[in-house]
Amino acid sequence: MTSVIQFLDLGRMDYRSAYAIQEKIHLDCYENRTHDTILFQENDPIFTLGRNASDTHLLRTIDELKELGIDIEYVDRGGDITYHGPGQLVISPILHLKEYSISVHQYLRNLEETVIRLLRMYHIDGQRIVGSSGVWVGSEKIAAVGIAIQHGITRHGISINVCPDLTHFSYIIPCGIQDRGVTSLKKLGVSITDLEQFKLDYLAEFNTIFDTEINQIQFDKRRYIDEH
Repeated sequence: MTSVIQFLDLGRMDYRSAYAIQEKIHLDCYENRTHDTILFQENDPIFTLGRNASDTHLLRTIDELKELGIDIEYVDRGGDITYHGPGQLVISPILHLKEYSISVHQYLRNLEETVIRLLRMYHIDGQRIVGSSGVWVGSEKIAAVGIAIQHGITRHGISINVCPDLTHFSYIIPCGIQDRGVTSLKKLGVSITDLEQFKLDYLAEFNTIFDTEINQIQFDKRRYIDEH
């Protein structure tokens, strides 16, 4: 049966404020005060280190990163170290996983599939690499995935490199993988002039993969945003 979920576009926001909103919506989902929700956001430059991250994969000191205008944060998702910044679309589904009758492994693969199908619309051949999460174009990663699950409800999600500053990735070993690179739609020659349409295209693919119907969020955004 098709599930009706909602989405909220946070726009550009610092990572900690965006995550505080994500946690509040996650709690509201758990307490049945709101529907499953997808968050869109762009973040100010930041490196996030997941539960499996190694500090050795950070190639600059914290002071050096501050000079470069890049923040750092340890987070509760799986995976290693990754970058978020302007020009990268971060998508965070907050879902009751069991309602979609899929395992955690299949949920991750389905998230990847939403991006693979989205890229196909823009004539990019996105692929999986066995043993490495995310979506790849050749040997370069274009989308990173990392999730957390609490009370059976998902957090975090997947990020797509639309047109970020790729030099920022040179300050880390992205996802702990040393022998592969990072790419973006811009690097591949695709200019996204309408990011809002790009988001709608993503939601259409999400609907297909997860059998959902997604509506613009109806609750008062101020409840989640003004206090941060």
